[in-house]
Amino acid sequence: MHDIKKNATSTRNWWKQPFRMVQTNLRQPDALYDQHALAREARELGATALLYNIGGIFAFYPTKLELQAVNPLMKGDALGKAVEAAHAEGLALVGRFDMSKATKLAYDAHPEWFVHNRAGKALEYNGTYQACVNGGWYQDYAFRIIEEALGRYEVDGVFFNMFGYTNFNYSGEYFGICVCDACKRRFRAMYDRDLPAKEDFSDPAYADYLEFQDRTARELQGRIYDHIHEVARSVAMTGHRGKCDLIRMEVQRGVSRPQPEWPHQAGEQARWARAYAPDKNASATSANFVDFAWRFHSETAACHTLRMAQQLANGMTLDLYLLGVIEQDDNRPMAGVKELFHWHAGVEDEYRDLTSGAKIALYHSLKSARYTRRKSDGGRGDHIASLLSAGATPMRGYFRALLEDRLAFDFVCDEAVEGKASGPSGLDALSGYEALVLPSILCLSDEEAAILDAYVEGGGVLVVTGETGFFDARGETRLRSALASMPVNGVPKEHANMKGAYFRVSAEELPLPDSRLVMLDGRFWEADLKSGTETLMQLLPPQRFGPPELCFPDEESELPGVIIAPYGKGRVVWLPWQPELQYYRDSLPSHRTIMTDVIKRHISAPEVVVEGKGAIEVTVQCQPKGGTLIHIVNYTGQRNNLYEEPPELNGLRVGILGASGETMRLLRSGKTVILSAPDQDGRRWADLPAIGDFEAIVADSAT
Repeated sequence: MHDIKKNATSTRNWWKQPFRMVQTNLRQPDALYDQHALAREARELGATALLYNIGGIFAFYPTKLELQAVNPLMKGDALGKAVEAAHAEGLALVGRFDMSKATKLAYDAHPEWFVHNRAGKALEYNGTYQACVNGGWYQDYAFRIIEEALGRYEVDGVFFNMFGYTNFNYSGEYFGICVCDACKRRFRAMYDRDLPAKEDFSDPAYADYLEFQDRTARELQGRIYDHIHEVARSVAMTGHRGKCDLIRMEVQRGVSRPQPEWPHQAGEQARWARAYAPDKNASATSANFVDFAWRFHSETAACHTLRMAQQLANGMTLDLYLLGVIEQDDNRPMAGVKELFHWHAGVEDEYRDLTSGAKIALYHSLKSARYTRRKSDGGRGDHIASLLSAGATPMRGYFRALLEDRLAFDFVCDEAVEGKASGPSGLDALSGYEALVLPSILCLSDEEAAILDAYVEGGGVLVVTGETGFFDARGETRLRSALASMPVNGVPKEHANMKGAYFRVSAEELPLPDSRLVMLDGRFWEADLKSGTETLMQLLPPQRFGPPELCFPDEESELPGVIIAPYGKGRVVWLPWQPELQYYRDSLPSHRTIMTDVIKRHISAPEVVVEGKGAIEVTVQCQPKGGTLIHIVNYTGQRNNLYEEPPELNGLRVGILGASGETMRLLRSGKTVILSAPDQDGRRWADLPAIGDFEAIVADSAT
């Protein structure tokens, strides 16, 4: 285990380098805890940053602001002692503000600052009141709290909890939207209409309301960011979208979420952060508890390790979220987290300034997630909801297929393409990717579509499924695809129920040995194809499936399941169905093969190939010194929502194109492996020793 010593260097730039944060969501009695002991315990755990309460609902310092309640159990100045203790241990102190709520003290003085529903009821929970984004608590008083706290204490960063709109309480009970006077005025001023009466697209104002929530929350976030840097210029602010110095998200489970478990939440968030802000450091704090109602029951160490391995493999750093102090009543995962933090401390230089080496990108569309269910006739979005459980998105189906086929891939997000994120925009956001996958990305703006067309015209491969591009940026139906590169005239005809249907596949078309049929369910689109297209597979329309004596094909068609068309120097591959949804639901290898083969056949060979049995994720990152950092993440300990220590994987071998060194270093095991001479394809191979939770492999460049 790496020896964690006190850091004598300045903590001011903690967020610009690989860090290890511990978030302590402090309870009122925790203000009495020995703050020097807490800082020492955080350092001994392996942390470089400690997240500690400042104020908002309750001040953990002696505030002079009359409407901010002081922690009634605090004696003296807990925050002041915590800042002093953290810096003495070489830790950055990141302050936690929670402006989302206030106590009865503020509510009684200004009830108009807080969320009220149509019944006139305030959103109250355990004596705290939900603040409205447009009310005076957020718009004015929060700035006074920030100015007081940051003007008094030398904290190194700030984090804001639960920023934005809330229409549920902690018990999950629906409350409804806020209809306070401030919300009414701002919505009327922006959209010249009243707030929606209900939260669905049958209300004409609902689409505007979704945009209203986003615009007002991000405007407030921007004002807060600017104010912080006026008061304390060197303090880093964490955030998500919008103005911030680093991205910080959260990985957690909820016991009420429909099964199956989505075990890739951490990797998904890491990919999004890199797509949205590749120039910023990022973390996603791993919640230690299983759900909000059981904040004192911990996840397993294997759960945290799998989450954090995904994060490291995709460009994030490490972050742990605890309720209370580091010593927990259920302390089982802490030894495992400590081991991982100490290991990371010993190799953190290998994780500086990484860039992705992936050639494939998966499109992440905020607008499609927001507006897909717009159609009030219960068609497109509702069909997805009925076909799969909540949370089963087309993107996640393709995510699984790529990951399980061991293909390195990133995200590209719509906001980056449109220049609304903090990194490269337009075609620059797509630079370096040979293939871009749009899995049922229904909503595209005209600007997005033009950039995607230019990408294909310049030589890129665009793989699209379903109705991609047949709706505008707000979910309204188009009369033709937004993409000029799509090999379709007009609007395809939808066949809504393919139960009992198949695709017939010839041996020469796709690598599906010993199988001439592929199952089709859900929807299929029949289109008038442009000239010059190549097609694969033939639709076998829904067949009789009972009684057995009548189960034989009695209807054929010439309709294809894959359409490939050139466009400029590139090409578009359209699958006029939704294999990603079927794969999410059914996990049939044939669907995965189709989804990945239509990519691989059109791009260059992957830089890294891993052979051998086992459920793994493979990622490739580039180090600034020229080396390649390869991660192999072991999923064999995860079975649906069970996370146990994974069995070791044996017999894996890795092949690398163009590797110039003679050996590779294995950071997790501390071993070195020898590379073979190049094979006929120029790939050099190495047999890997047993892999436990994950491995990080460094292939050094020639010097």
